[in-house]
Amino acid sequence: MPTPKPESKLWKALRDGTRHTGVHWVRMESWASPGVPDLNGCLNGKDFWVELKVLTTKSDKKFPKWRPHQIAWQTSRTGVGGCVWNLVHHPSSQTLLFMDGKNLAKRLIENDPTWDGWMDWPRDKDGWTEVLDRLMKTDEE
Repeated sequence: MPTPKPESKLWKALRDGTRHTGVHWVRMESWASPGVPDLNGCLNGKDFWVELKVLTTKSDKKFPKWRPHQIAWQTSRTGVGGCVWNLVHHPSSQTLLFMDGKNLAKRLIENDPTWDGWMDWPRDKDGWTEVLDRLMKTDEE
C-alpha cells in the first residue's frame, strides 16, 4: 500500500479530530472546476471552505505552492463574502498556520509570509475544536 500524501494525513487528522463536533465535511476532488479547495465544511448553518497544504522546509521557503486557479477561486469566493481558509501544517515545528483566502493573492504577490494565525498541533478535542472555530470565521467575525 502506498504511503499517504502529507495532505491526506492532514485531512484525516482534521476529520478525526473534529468528529465530536458534528461538522459535516465533504472532501472535494473537482476536475470540473479547477481551484476549488480540498474541503467544504458546514456546522450550525455556517458553510466554509478549506485548502490543505503542508509546508516542508525541504521544498518550500516561505509558503507552500498554490496553483493559479486556486488563488483565483479563493479571491472570487471571498470577494462575495465566502469563508475560505488555507490550513497549512508545518511538520518540523508541529504547528498549524492559517491564512484567510481573501489575503492569499496579495501576500503571494508581495512575497509577504504573514499568516492570519497559528497554533500548536492539537493534542485533544479542545484543540481540534479551536481549529474548527478558526476555520468557520472570517477575520471580520
